[in-house]
Amino acid sequence: MRLWEFSGGRAIRLRLRTWFDSWRRHHNSEDATSLASIFEFDPEFVRRLLETLRLSPASFRSAISREDEMFLHQLEGYRGNRERACVAYMSVGKQMMDEVRQLAHWAFGGWEACESVLDFASGYGRFARHLVQEVSPQRVWTSDVYADALRFNREQLGVGGFASTTDPDAFECPRRFDLVFVSSLFSHLPSHRFVAWLAKLYSLLSDRGLLVFTTQGIDLADDPAGDFVFQPISESRSLDVQEYGLTFVSQAFVAGAIRAAIGDGAAWRGFPHGYLGFQDLYVVSRDPGRRFESLRYDPGLAGHVDDCRRVGDQIGLAGWAADLGASSPPRVQVFSGARCLAECVPTVERPDIAKQLGSDAFSRAGWWCRIAAGAVGSDDWITIRIARGAELERVLSLGKLKAMLRR
Repeated sequence: MRLWEFSGGRAIRLRLRTWFDSWRRHHNSEDATSLASIFEFDPEFVRRLLETLRLSPASFRSAISREDEMFLHQLEGYRGNRERACVAYMSVGKQMMDEVRQLAHWAFGGWEACESVLDFASGYGRFARHLVQEVSPQRVWTSDVYADALRFNREQLGVGGFASTTDPDAFECPRRFDLVFVSSLFSHLPSHRFVAWLAKLYSLLSDRGLLVFTTQGIDLADDPAGDFVFQPISESRSLDVQEYGLTFVSQAFVAGAIRAAIGDGAAWRGFPHGYLGFQDLYVVSRDPGRRFESLRYDPGLAGHVDDCRRVGDQIGLAGWAADLGASSPPRVQVFSGARCLAECVPTVERPDIAKQLGSDAFSRAGWWCRIAAGAVGSDDWITIRIARGAELERVLSLGKLKAMLRR
């Protein structure tokens, strides 16, 4: 779960608390059938989104549960715009897959040799729906504290599942896995759970297994103090904020936690700001013979569309973009169908993004471009993406122009 995918972390967190409290009061009165339902989208939008993300319409499961807190977080950030929230949700899930795939290829030579994968703290399949495009669902399991999430993943994705708990000592799992992926759980844990969950998840690995987990670096905290900061703030609508809050940790803290959970001989490596552009990524190997020197990890692209508005007889677009795995900035491209309407590179000062991404190299990550208003109609579909060469891209926005324009 993520609270830093939009700029202005403190204000976003306060709005989230208010919005989710309202959502909880509204939905507590609804029946189970309503709670288990899915969001509805224009079929044309879904078709275009899957095509743009290069996902197979025949096999990709695009259903999103109304209880999916990751989607609800995006929906709040985009002020109720379902299509923009869906683009972000699917695009982030695809980026998660792109990042984890690299680790699987490094450790096992590819997914074919990886016999079992556990998506822990999985939620409603934001990552798993991409995983089962490349790995047989029979080799994939999810685990979450929400029973509805496990049911959704089983019914929609065909994967196995195990109920999780807030107490690692109470968690039981009957099998071991070649890869355990834990997205953002450790960015919410209080200190007395951190080491215990590391030890528990490490114990689930096969002899050649890989544990991949993420944290929020201490540099992202509003008021960093020491190596560990925990705030009782959460986007979860039901979990106790003392058990599931907002956690920031230093790399030194994580190193100590790994030693405490696994021992001094643990084989691991960390990548600061290596996950989705803002979280730190850690890879722990159960096989001490793995050579981390051979791991060439590319965190890819990150960006956001902040504004789209009419400026006289033109349409102005602005946002930020960064290539986290290359020294040069990415290209920002605006398309209507196959027609490129505009292209630019980031040049605008954005110290807030430099802080979020953990490097002054991204201090000029802001971009802006303009297109003639007469070059595109209000009902035309617009795609905004960032790209590195011809081999890597990330979709930032897709929708009809009239829905994208700020009013």
